[in-house]
Amino acid sequence: MSRQSNLRDSPFFLHEGAVTLRPFTRREAASAAYLRWMNDAQVTRTIGRFDYLFPVSRAKLLRYFDDVDTDAAVFLGIHYRPRAGARARLVGTLKLYDLDALARRASLGLLVGERGAWGRGIASAAIRAACRYVFEVLGFGKVTAGYLASNVGMHRAFRKNGFRVEGRLRKQVFFAGRLDDHVMVGKFRERKA
Repeated sequence: MSRQSNLRDSPFFLHEGAVTLRPFTRREAASAAYLRWMNDAQVTRTIGRFDYLFPVSRAKLLRYFDDVDTDAAVFLGIHYRPRAGARARLVGTLKLYDLDALARRASLGLLVGERGAWGRGIASAAIRAACRYVFEVLGFGKVTAGYLASNVGMHRAFRKNGFRVEGRLRKQVFFAGRLDDHVMVGKFRERKA
């Protein structure tokens, strides 16, 4: 049984402040919210996805969910509780992928799909929780990620979590009427003294 299959059937949770990461389910992948996010140009264009040029169907989202290589990826929903006592709601997704036990590294990609949740530190908290999992539970030594240079919020979230720029692919992605750079960042596990 794969790691993701085990997680889908487990009470796996990562908490960081008002943010909880838990396995992203097929039901969530079929939800109206996820479909709306993946058809929202303002949401998808900053992650280098161009599905917004054509409507994305629920069937396509479910194929994507079913095709995630569960031996090399962990697909999580980002849940946010705006205040104590409030119910947490799904506001995005985070995927740890290219899990490489030999090189002891993982890559991270995330999407905060609910526009009303932008600017609340949710991406930063999700990144922090995911890094803690990669370093403390998996025992890996490095996490990598990438984002478009024009995505200032993502730049701040990664910088706040100690990621450093490792490379820049200049004029790599067409975005907002021009070619944009793709910034590659990485973070190493801190060694305890």
